[in-house]
Amino acid sequence: MLIKKFLPILILLSSVSVAVAQDATSQTAIPQATPDPQQQQEEKAKLEKKAIALLEQVVTESQASKLPENRIRVQIAAGDMLWDKSASRARGLLTDAGALLGQMMLEVDRTDRSDVQNLNQLRQELVLTAGRHDAELGYQLLRSTQQQQTPANNAPGQGRRFNLDQGNNLEQNLLATIATTDPKFAYQRAVESLDKGEFPTALNRILTELQSKDAELFKKLSDKALGRLASDSLLASREATSVAVNLLIAGPRATNTAGVATNTDANATARATSPVLNESAYHDLMDNAITAALSVTSAGPMVNNPRGGGGARVFRGPQQQQQQQTQPSDEQTRQNNARTVLFSLQAMLPQIDQYLPERAQSVRQKLTDLGINNNSTMNFGNQMRVAMEQGTSDSLETAAKTAPPQIQSRLYQQAAQKAVDEGNTDKALQIATDHLDESGRNSIMQAVDFKKLTTTASPEKLNEIKQKLAALPSDSDRVKYLTDLATATEKDNPKLALKFLDDARNLVTKRAASYKDFEDQIKVADAYASIEPKHAFEIIDMGIAQINELLNAATVLNGFEVDMFKDGELSLRSDSDLVGMVARYGAELASLAKVDFEGARITADKFQLPEPRMNAKLSIVQSILGTQPLASVNSRRNPNFQFFMR
Repeated sequence: MLIKKFLPILILLSSVSVAVAQDATSQTAIPQATPDPQQQQEEKAKLEKKAIALLEQVVTESQASKLPENRIRVQIAAGDMLWDKSASRARGLLTDAGALLGQMMLEVDRTDRSDVQNLNQLRQELVLTAGRHDAELGYQLLRSTQQQQTPANNAPGQGRRFNLDQGNNLEQNLLATIATTDPKFAYQRAVESLDKGEFPTALNRILTELQSKDAELFKKLSDKALGRLASDSLLASREATSVAVNLLIAGPRATNTAGVATNTDANATARATSPVLNESAYHDLMDNAITAALSVTSAGPMVNNPRGGGGARVFRGPQQQQQQQTQPSDEQTRQNNARTVLFSLQAMLPQIDQYLPERAQSVRQKLTDLGINNNSTMNFGNQMRVAMEQGTSDSLETAAKTAPPQIQSRLYQQAAQKAVDEGNTDKALQIATDHLDESGRNSIMQAVDFKKLTTTASPEKLNEIKQKLAALPSDSDRVKYLTDLATATEKDNPKLALKFLDDARNLVTKRAASYKDFEDQIKVADAYASIEPKHAFEIIDMGIAQINELLNAATVLNGFEVDMFKDGELSLRSDSDLVGMVARYGAELASLAKVDFEGARITADKFQLPEPRMNAKLSIVQSILGTQPLASVNSRRNPNFQFFMR
């Protein structure tokens, strides 16, 4: 048993030693001739032609799919990728998808929450994908897929019925999407809404786009919007409240002496949204918001809500949900909106201190009077949002300082590891020394040692590398550091880098026992792509063969232990880990296609089921054509197949 356990390590160590004998000196890369630009363009055109042919093949194959949702997702993805090559063909695909979606909406079981959510997601993908290419087509599909609302609660015994329509949210998301490609169209729509007394919740995103693309329209729209956002408007309209809070939480912009827009307040780096208001406008809008917030007379059902000021969120407790069954009075509406503003201002106290210090005490006093004073919980929530948005060692360390004790150590560990990844080993060691137990410190010290080795790796240090690899607790750790070493040495010593990868390959060429093992296979294959693509495909082939076995087993277990198939076909909206791994292998083939298109296409055909094959091929086409996915907006679902995450 011991021999079997340590055999991979022994092979690894002996293999690393061979590198010294074979290559005791650093390899010098041979200078390459400068590529001919015209030849590069010709090769690129040939490759794109192959990709488009493959895409049309997938579209044809998808027509045999039993599940209309799978056909729709292929049509959406294909329409998106073909738009720049053939707008008429792409328009036809998106229009066909809309017609098929409309038919699904008529036939869907509205008592099945999952099916209804799936259709809402499909509708969002279709409308937003069309909208970013053609504003009118986006609105056309928005209207053609609009379904009449039905009461959420049906007659007794028939179960609860769920609504298909996403209300105004989808239209606002469409408007924000259009703003990135056609800001003038979005400007006109926003002005029309404001003139009708409406407040488009996408206004801040439209202003963000106009700010960089059309200064004149930006000024016109911002002036008009600010003129409508008086304190009384904030109290009367939930949408006005949402717009104002979103503009405020982004902070102000400022212009330095060089005329460049910059963020000025201390929290500027902590926000994901771009500031659009200058300091004067920001001051005035904040003043209006404070006036509205101070009109609150009671905390109501939201007292001590720890979530604070999510900009576009309106917090509701059970009492409010019950009240929504009847139309609230004007005074109830004004109080609800005032509470929303007050909760939002709680998260913006630093900005109030900076820009309206004379009103800061009034806001704090109102929060205290209403018992809204759970600052520690709110602060941790804010810091965690920042940590997730930025993902830096600084943001993680800051979040750890205010975290509950049960997760504090984990956050400090993540902060230290992130510091290692950033190359700041001194900071990583300091965090480990100050905040981690012995086990955590040892783990970070190992990570620091390997980080230093990746910057100084050479044949002369192979004995040291052998010892450190042997001390690691798992093969997965060895794979990580071997691929890091290969990446670090690839440029100056490709032969040594290849040796590191060969050692890593010895560790992953075994039957995967977990999804982590699959991830390690992909990691090594990805590292091989630029050095020895043949080995990359060999590793991917092995993984696909085992995934085929697991998918075949899932067909037997479907309906019992798993729920991945519908009408005998793999649903492309499944959120299972196995389907997620299928998508990961498809994404890796997409990366390898840039090195060897035919090899990637042939490997994709090794998926036995048609749905994974289509996914992999669409991922390949997306990679070659350079289509940028459209970020999913306001979606709680995270479909695994990547080609329809648009």
